[in-house]
Amino acid sequence: MAKKMYVAAALILVAALTLFGAPAEAKVMQFDHFSIDVPAGWEMQEYRENFTVGFTAPDKSAALTVSVFDSEGMSLEECAKSLMEELKGGNLKKEKHAYTFEFKNQNGVGCRALVAASEMLVFVTMMGEHDAFDAMVSSLEVF
Repeated sequence: MAKKMYVAAALILVAALTLFGAPAEAKVMQFDHFSIDVPAGWEMQEYRENFTVGFTAPDKSAALTVSVFDSEGMSLEECAKSLMEELKGGNLKKEKHAYTFEFKNQNGVGCRALVAASEMLVFVTMMGEHDAFDAMVSSLEVF
């Protein structure tokens, strides 16, 4: 699990560095394990081998990354704590059906993480601040 979490964390940082864009309305995008509404103009980078997709705001001020992987028998709380420790984060909170925590990436940028589960573990990271984050996370469907 730690190796997969490390890869997911590294991909979050890579996704934040690959930034492009142009404004407009949201479009439903489907991937191997999830779908999400993506605002027009947001650039997308997919990492199929790790079931990770990164999305970057047109003005390059914010990025959201979604990773979906097997929890390897760990509870949601154990997965959240493990990811938080790996990312040297803190402020772990239990939400309705998820856990959240905060961490800083290699560049010192503050990030918020959301860890949830259906049959697979879902790890969402938000870097920066953007009005689109709530709608994107709310639209996320894992299958």
